[in-house]
Amino acid sequence: MVHAHSSTRWRLVAAAALAALALAGCGASEPDDGGAAADPVELTIAAQSGPNSLDPAELANGQQMFVWTSILDTLLARDPETGDLVPHAAEAWEYDADGTVLTLTLRDGMTFSDGTPVDADAVVATMNRTRATPGPVQPKFDQVTEIVKTGDLEVEVRFERFDPQFVPNLAYGVGAIGHPETLDDARTSTDPIGSGPFTLDVDDTVDGTTYVFERRDDYWDADAIEVDVFTVRVMQDPTAAFNALQTGEVDAAGVQAQLVGQLPESDFTFSTTDATGVLLLDFIGRGGDDWPALQDQRVRQALNLAFDRDGIVDGLLAGGGMSTVQVFNPDGAVYDESLEGTYPYDPERGRELVEEAGFAGETFEIPSTYLSTAFEPTISQAFEDVGLNVEWVSVPPQQVQSAAQSGEYGIVFQVSGFSSESEEAFSRYAVGGYGNPLNHTDPTLDGLFETVNTTVEFDDAVPAYRELNAYATEQAFVVPIAYTGSTWAGRDGIEVSTVGGLPPTIRSFDFGG
Repeated sequence: MVHAHSSTRWRLVAAAALAALALAGCGASEPDDGGAAADPVELTIAAQSGPNSLDPAELANGQQMFVWTSILDTLLARDPETGDLVPHAAEAWEYDADGTVLTLTLRDGMTFSDGTPVDADAVVATMNRTRATPGPVQPKFDQVTEIVKTGDLEVEVRFERFDPQFVPNLAYGVGAIGHPETLDDARTSTDPIGSGPFTLDVDDTVDGTTYVFERRDDYWDADAIEVDVFTVRVMQDPTAAFNALQTGEVDAAGVQAQLVGQLPESDFTFSTTDATGVLLLDFIGRGGDDWPALQDQRVRQALNLAFDRDGIVDGLLAGGGMSTVQVFNPDGAVYDESLEGTYPYDPERGRELVEEAGFAGETFEIPSTYLSTAFEPTISQAFEDVGLNVEWVSVPPQQVQSAAQSGEYGIVFQVSGFSSESEEAFSRYAVGGYGNPLNHTDPTLDGLFETVNTTVEFDDAVPAYRELNAYATEQAFVVPIAYTGSTWAGRDGIEVSTVGGLPPTIRSFDFGG
């Protein structure tokens, strides 16, 4: 086999063994008898999306993180084996008693790729700039009142009130650290100076298509980075990624469930995650006054009864997922297995509820996007089965997010990836949440969010989150349809973490020798 980028071949060994370079095929080799240096270790992967920007104030989550986390360190990380939040650039973090002051302690000896120290000044400068810069990260600082340096390696983040989402977000864009002297330079959006494990090879990088990174030997955690050259190929078309995997152009890629059987097990290692996110219908119209049908619990419950979830998983997802009536990560503490029987597939009962509510024949406009296209016939049929109708309104790809937030549509189809359980709760059900732009609430929701907003330790807040989950499910505030799964195929023993909701980074990959 010939790899397009002379990619290293790997063999998986026991977890306790030290990773060593495989000596097979066309991959890297040991020094010869004359002491010649080994070939560089290379890994090329396919990612579904490239970064909209590498500016810390403009970072997005999802597979874009393969690119930007290669250059920019985050303050915290997620353990690829457990999903637990763990120290990273910050070696410790601690709240005060009421959760309004967060103290971050940075690692000593960290540097940016140009040798500049990573210190409190860098973190304060980055966070304050992001707070002041409109973009996808700025809203996550809404409760922050002040960010101050309290020592060379110590930062305090001060809040108007406790924000349960803030610390988990430090493993994502909120926690990215920029170079304080160049943050406002033009290069920041395309070639920033970072403190991450790699530097960008600008000569071989084609923005939006191919990103090539070279390992930093002076990185603070260099021993954990086993790749010398890391290449991310952006391939939005899953068929193109599959073909590139077959030909050896890439070493690892996500593979559609229905195509997995076409790859020989002798050449590939498969890593399957049953739940990386959730397909759902957001009932935006439960807020405001324009959709009285969606403010009626019976209509919302009817639509939850309208979907053959198991059939959708087996058919449209080719078995690559799990049916569900919940929005929370099934690997987390908030998920409740006992809720899964709440809405069996029962369109006849759904039709009865719609008729009882007096909304038979009601038509709903739903944005038609690249996310919804494959599911639209099934969704339309489900609505018809309970006596309702759908009119799909075409929305260009660049307007998908704004359409969901506009308030013009009572129902929006979403594919929501997991991050933290607090963010899942707030995004779907809280005032100001992404899935609740019209700010629906009620006394029960207010009380539950008051509890989680004043409970600093997550474990202590879990009972309230679980009560919120049960209440939202019974009230049918959304229609969760199925958890979306993913399967990665890696050549020669390359494995990918199967922890749902893990930030996509180079650390997601497990290599052995």
